[in-house]
Amino acid sequence: MAQLEIRWLDPASVLIERVPQGRQVRVRLPSGEVHEDVQFARAFPFSDPDHYISVQTREGKEIGMFRSLDGMSPESQRILQEELERRYFIPIIQKVYSLTEEYGQLRWDVETDRGRRVFYVRNWRDNVHELSPVRYLIVAVDGGRYEIRDLNALDGRSRAWLDRLG
Repeated sequence: MAQLEIRWLDPASVLIERVPQGRQVRVRLPSGEVHEDVQFARAFPFSDPDHYISVQTREGKEIGMFRSLDGMSPESQRILQEELERRYFIPIIQKVYSLTEEYGQLRWDVETDRGRRVFYVRNWRDNVHELSPVRYLIVAVDGGRYEIRDLNALDGRSRAWLDRLG
């Protein structure tokens, strides 16, 4: 059985920069290694989003991991945070206008903290994840993710739409 080896990166000695004239991100390690077009992923995106951040190639191969970002230069940290925000963009559902079935999928018409959205979910059991008794993560057909932070904070009509399915 292969043993998992984690390459821990020192945030104070890693440089993260944008590739000039592009949206790609480059990482320079103290060993002299340079990795172009990297991405970042949180090991624990909900329970510990500020620690254990993986640096990966676009293909998903891990280059290394930060235990925390303490000591990282402000510019490197800004770029990393922008990339994480892009990856983990999750609008918060504030109101449910309707929740209906269309063509075997659930059509959600909702108000979020980013405006009104309509999205589709294939299967309630597989794509609506209970993070706590009142917090839910919903994964849409297109891969978009939406969150209900507190079911009890929704208005009565929104909860009634959800009760029909739960």
